[in-house]
Amino acid sequence: MKHFLLPILAASIFSASADEAQKAKLIEIGKASFATCMACHGPDGQGVAVGPDKKMAPTLAGSKIATGDPAVFALSVLKGIQKDPANTAVLGIMAPLEATLDDEKLAGVMTYVRNSFGNKADVVTPEDAKKFREMFKDIKAPVLRADLEKTAASHKK
Repeated sequence: MKHFLLPILAASIFSASADEAQKAKLIEIGKASFATCMACHGPDGQGVAVGPDKKMAPTLAGSKIATGDPAVFALSVLKGIQKDPANTAVLGIMAPLEATLDDEKLAGVMTYVRNSFGNKADVVTPEDAKKFREMFKDIKAPVLRADLEKTAASHKK
């Protein structure tokens, strides 16, 4: 029985450490690439304050977009988010970053944000990023925040 369990146990330990190594690498890549995002989201992910009651961008801490369905998050990063005239608390738009992030950097930024600022969510791999890029290739303009989930769901079909 011992001889049967040892290979299974060793394989499971190796797999866990490989997953952690990939996650650590992606977080390192993402942290470096997050420098672009800091202009609006701030180094702490809380959103850069503009006056007493407004921010350039919403907080990433606890963000349902960042920590929820990774396809929705990828859509927002790749294509950007239009300014919502009804939301006067957030002044900026989410710039589309599709041209500036390759699949590894996209996966890194997403994994970094999904596991920073108090967030805990699954890793996004470069393979996932490639799939998301292909999924949303026909969208040519930033999307409305209110339409993010609907747009992502319609492209998964």
